[in-house]
Amino acid sequence: MDELPQAPEIPPEVEEWLWAERIAEAQQWGPLSDIRWSAEECLDAGDAATARWLAIEDRRIELLTEWTHAAEQIARWEAVQIRLLGRALDDALSDGRGDADMAVRSVAAELASAVGVSDRTVQRRMSDASTLRDCFPATLEGLTHGRFSRAHAQTVMEEGTRLDQAARAAYEQIVLDLAPQLTTGRLRVAARAIAERLQPTALVERHAQARDERRVVVRDGDDGMAELWALLPAVLAHGIHDRLTRLAHVVRADAAAEASSDSDAASDPDDRTIDQLRADILCDLALTGHATGADSERGGPTGSDAVRAVVQITVPVLTLLGEEGRESDIDGGATLNGRCPVTPAEARRLAGGATMWDRVLTDPISGDVLAVDRRFPSEAQRRHLRARDEHCRFPGCRISVGRSDIDHTVDHQYGGATAVDNLAHVCRRHHSLKHHSAWTVTQKSRGVLVWTSPLGRTYADRPPPTLRFVPGVTGVEREQHLPPAARIPQARAART
Repeated sequence: MDELPQAPEIPPEVEEWLWAERIAEAQQWGPLSDIRWSAEECLDAGDAATARWLAIEDRRIELLTEWTHAAEQIARWEAVQIRLLGRALDDALSDGRGDADMAVRSVAAELASAVGVSDRTVQRRMSDASTLRDCFPATLEGLTHGRFSRAHAQTVMEEGTRLDQAARAAYEQIVLDLAPQLTTGRLRVAARAIAERLQPTALVERHAQARDERRVVVRDGDDGMAELWALLPAVLAHGIHDRLTRLAHVVRADAAAEASSDSDAASDPDDRTIDQLRADILCDLALTGHATGADSERGGPTGSDAVRAVVQITVPVLTLLGEEGRESDIDGGATLNGRCPVTPAEARRLAGGATMWDRVLTDPISGDVLAVDRRFPSEAQRRHLRARDEHCRFPGCRISVGRSDIDHTVDHQYGGATAVDNLAHVCRRHHSLKHHSAWTVTQKSRGVLVWTSPLGRTYADRPPPTLRFVPGVTGVEREQHLPPAARIPQARAART
C-alpha cells in the first residue's frame, strides 16, 4: 500500500490555535472538517487512493488556514511599523538642532540602512505613516486588527487625502466597510467614487480649474530619446490612447496579411510591438495628419484606411418583405444606427448583401437584445455586456472588457444559450482557469457570477453598480453642494 504524503509540519505554538480554527469552521466546510479521520478510516478500509486524495485536501485546508492567519499577522506588524515610522518623523521634526528636512533625511537613512532598503523609500513611508496615523485613525485601527492589508490602508489614504477633516470621517466609515471584501484595485475605484461624492466643491468646478492646467511638455532622456508628456482631460486622453491602440492592431493585421501573400515581404516582417506601433502612429498623426503606420526605411504597410466606423441598420420584417414601389403600403421604420431613417428600398438593398441571418430575441419593452441563435453574441449583446461587466468577472480581477473574452457560463457545446444571462467577460487567464482546472462558475440573476474553488468555497462576483452613491446623502443635498459636515448623519443629529 502506498504511503500517504506527509502533512506540512506546524509550529507547536500555533498547533492549538490551528485546530481551534478548524473546529470553528466545521459547519462551513462540512464533511471536510474531519478530513484527517476520514483519511485514516479509508486506510483501514484498504482504500488507499481515496485516503491519499483526502490527505491532500487536508493539507490544502491547513495551508489555507495558515495563509489567512499569516496575512492577518503581517497586517498587524505593518501597523506597528507605521506607528514606529510616525514616531520617527515626529522625533526628527522636533530635533531642533538645525534644518528639519535634513533631520528627517538623516533619520530615514538610519532606518533604511538598518534593514537594507532605500532611504527615499523610508522617508516617503514616514510621511505616509504620519498622514495615516493623524488623518485616518480608523484605517490604522483596522490594519492593527488585521482586517485588511497595508496596501488597502494605503489606497484608502491616497483616495481620501483631498477631503477635509469632517469629510474624511464619513469617508472612512463607508470605505472601511468595503475594504475587507475588495482587492485594492476594486477598492480604489469604490473609494474614489465615494470621495468624489463627499468633495465640498462640485466636480464641474474642480474640472474647470484642472483643465486650465492642461499642457504638453518635452522631457529629454538618455540615448537620444525624449518624453512627450501631456496633461489632458481624462476623456480625451483615454480616447487618444484607444484610437492609437485600434490603429496599431490594424497595422499589425495588415502587415501579417501582406506578409502571407507576398513571399518577399516575409523576409522583412513588421515585428514592432503594440507599444512601438502606438508611438509611431502618434508621430504620424501629429506630423502628417494621417496614420501611415509605416517606417520610412522599411516601407511598412498603411493601416488607417482599414479603420471604419461601425454602422448598424435595424429593419422591421414587414419592411424586409415589402415589394419595390409599394413602400407607402408598409410601415418602413428602418433606422441607421438608431439615428436617422432609411428608406425601405435602401434597407432591402443592404439586407440583400448580408452573408448570414440570425434570429434575434429582443425585450418587448426596452428592445434590448437578449439572445441569438448563433454561438457568437451580437453587437447589441456585446454593448450590453460591456456596460454591465466593465472588467473581467473573476473575483478581484480588473482586466478591462477590451482585453477579456465573452465566455458562455454554460458552454455552447453543452447547450448553453448565447444570451446575456449566460454570457460574461472573463480575461484569458481566468478563462483558462475555468476550463482547465477544478474552478467552476454559475450565473445567477442580474449577472451575478458565483465561482466555486477546488476546495468548495464560493465567491460571488456582482456587476459594478451603474450608480454609486453615499448613504445618507439626499439628492437635494447633492444639488445644493452642502459642506461635508452637513452630509454626515452624526453631525445632523448633533445640530438637532
